[in-house]
Formats: sequence, structure tokens, C-alpha cells
Amino acid sequence: MRNRFGPVLGRVAGIIGGLLALGLVLRLLVGILQPVLPGQLMTALVAGFDLFVSLIAPALIPIIAVAVAAAIGWIILGFRR
Repeated sequence: MRNRFGPVLGRVAGIIGGLLALGLVLRLLVGILQPVLPGQLMTALVAGFDLFVSLIAPALIPIIAVAVAAAIGWIILGFRR
């Protein structure tokens, strides 16, 4: 009998690891650019990011729900093959 939980756990760990790596890269990028960029430019970038978050915040829950459903579907399809 074949172990079916190994590939599923691997895919879940891959998704979580990818999100963790993306967060670390963004945190490092901000840490590197903050002392280099002028204060006004950093303020403008932060304001732009805040505007982006305020625009996308109402749709964030459905976007995350679709992403979770897609990830579950990807895991199930890989599980059946």
C-alpha cells in the first residue's frame, strides 16, 4: 500500500514555505531600502501601499477564500494522480 500523506504534506509545506519566503524577501527589501531612500520617497511608498491595502481590503476575504480553494484543489488533484 502506498503512503498517500507524504505528497499532500509536501505540497502543504511547499505552499507555507513559499509564503514564508515571500514575506522574508519583502521584509528584507524594506529593511534594505529604508535607510537608502530619502524620507519623502519612503513616505510616498508607505502612503501608496496604504492606499493599495485600503482599496483591496473589502475584497481580501474572497480573494483569500479563492486562493485557499485553489490550493486545496491543487492538493486533491495531485493526490489523485
